[in-house]
Amino acid sequence: MIVGVDIGTEGLRVVIFDEESGRFKELKENYKLYFPAPDQVVQKPEEIFQALKRILRSLSSFDRKIYIGFSSVFHSILALNEKLEPITDSIIWADRRAIEEKEFLEREYGNRFFYEKTGCPLHAMYWPAKSLWIKKRYSDIRKFVSIKSYLIYKMSGRLIEELSLASGTGLFNIHHQHWDEEILRILEIDESLLPELVSPYEIIKAKTEFAKELGFDDIYIIPGAGDGVLANFGVGAIDSKTAVITVGTSGAVRLFFKKPVLDDKGTSTWCYLFDEENYVLGSAINNGGIVLMWLRKMMKFESYEEIIDSAMKSPIGAKGVVFLPYLNGERCPNWVEKYKGVIVGLTSLHSREDVARSAIEGIGFRVKDMLESVKRVGKTSPNEIIATGGFTNSKEWVQIVSNILGEKIEITNTTNQSAIGAYLIALKALKMDWKGFLRRYIKINSVVEPINQDFEVYQTIYKKYRYLYDLLLKYWDKF
Repeated sequence: MIVGVDIGTEGLRVVIFDEESGRFKELKENYKLYFPAPDQVVQKPEEIFQALKRILRSLSSFDRKIYIGFSSVFHSILALNEKLEPITDSIIWADRRAIEEKEFLEREYGNRFFYEKTGCPLHAMYWPAKSLWIKKRYSDIRKFVSIKSYLIYKMSGRLIEELSLASGTGLFNIHHQHWDEEILRILEIDESLLPELVSPYEIIKAKTEFAKELGFDDIYIIPGAGDGVLANFGVGAIDSKTAVITVGTSGAVRLFFKKPVLDDKGTSTWCYLFDEENYVLGSAINNGGIVLMWLRKMMKFESYEEIIDSAMKSPIGAKGVVFLPYLNGERCPNWVEKYKGVIVGLTSLHSREDVARSAIEGIGFRVKDMLESVKRVGKTSPNEIIATGGFTNSKEWVQIVSNILGEKIEITNTTNQSAIGAYLIALKALKMDWKGFLRRYIKINSVVEPINQDFEVYQTIYKKYRYLYDLLLKYWDKF
């Protein structure tokens, strides 16, 4: 049996292909996000490990041997002690506690020093800043690992990291494909503190006792890649002419290339390795569906569906309300951790429907920012745009994004594309016909065309959004 497993921000997803129906079956286990202090967002490693064990144990009745392709969130970090036990929580991508450390590195060495080596601009979510923050507070550090690296260690006894998650740390040289010695020297991190680098296609056998505990004779692990790049892989968007837009908890726009692609006019994009031969140029935001999580809590919506339905009762432009959805700081294009969410134009006549509409439009404007950055840096204009992530569950939301971009957006016949990408990685590792599988089973299910009249209206609103964004950059820099 072959499965794809995605270790997400809010839960763990597993996909299994059913040959009779020609479709994927999906299983899930949710776990909590914790917010221990302002700017801190973490997961509990043991909770995720137990969720993984529960979901795998439920599969043991189907087959005695299992191959697991792994997908995982980018940018998580946890420290292990000499017993290789966690001494920190898993500090995730949305965590901004290491702002001071990031600012120190920027003053001393400059942003481009790190960016040109690693494809990662300096930011509180990347490992250079996070590792310094951890080192100031913990002395018994034997390893720095990602959540996926930790889970694979618990399963197999090996501490490894595959190439894409390694390149998403900010410690990895994307040109030479190894941990960057100069950056490690600056951070005073010996390479022995980091996992062994492996191919995403390496096949690793789990410990026999672990397999037996879950009801299997054998478990084999394929390290896979990060969730974002696997969302591209999972829909076959593996060239520079097919862009993938993902809006889940966060959001991103990505294109595949055969070489590193960096922004020569700034650091508005990132570039990660996918495998030994492929790179991914992308732009990302911290605030996608997580904004709707906030709306649901603060404005007492019963469900995400109710938020969308309410938003559609408000007209284009939300009666003049503009929402800058930076509730968890900013990544691309300016990487300003201190940026906060801002709502402009509220009056006593506005309703929560208008706020909901403005929030969804604000996320759409961020998607436009990302797409424009990727097109400029990649010197390309994609022929095709495929949507993935939770926002594809709402045709209305996808329509708003299409109208803002003025581009048609395609939606596939699948969900959980990152987990499907992990499944395809496993097929490739096992030398099976993964390309043929893509052709046969992954199809474009629907196409959302932009409404030209709405696009013209959004062009004007977008100018207001950009003006406010640029104006407030100065405010957050000063205060």
